[in-house]
Amino acid sequence: MKQSVATAEVLWSTMKTGSEPAFKALYDTYIQDLFLYTSRITNNKELIEDSIQDLFVELWKSRENLPHVKSVKFYLFKRIKRKVIRKLIESRKLPLSRNILEDYDFEIVFSRETELINRQITQEKQQRLLKSLNKLTRRQKEAITLRFFDGLPNTEIAALLAMSPKSVRNLIYRAMITLKDEMSLVLLLSLFEL
Repeated sequence: MKQSVATAEVLWSTMKTGSEPAFKALYDTYIQDLFLYTSRITNNKELIEDSIQDLFVELWKSRENLPHVKSVKFYLFKRIKRKVIRKLIESRKLPLSRNILEDYDFEIVFSRETELINRQITQEKQQRLLKSLNKLTRRQKEAITLRFFDGLPNTEIAALLAMSPKSVRNLIYRAMITLKDEMSLVLLLSLFEL
């Protein structure tokens, strides 16, 4: 069940006052989005589940001190991304470097809902699309996913990627050009298969 931004803000504020039903509703609303988002960073299901669990435990314990947020989804994405990357570093799955937020891998996967909606697309064409998406740079894949699959605005994507909104706009534009060229080839090849 998806919540509107306004409803999510009300749940957030209510949760901060100690409402367990509001906390549970936030968890139920965002658990799938958080799992899908972090599964693009790592395929370690146990690490992902632990990170999400830790995040919600921390939220509950510090609920009275949490900031007022305009976008609950953005706030949760930002917190979970840091938490997963920290755990990857601790487990030595990610090398230490100066700019750790640049060194993780980001893989695009289709969610269960997307798979159901696109059931009419043949497996081969879906694999070609996925292959085309994964030819993009890591930052392009992440920006495209955050924008079109997760519905975040460019300003929030910019904050997650430590870029300016204008740079995000340019990044998405360049990614769309690449995808257009890639998919034109896929469409051309599929015409010859008829």
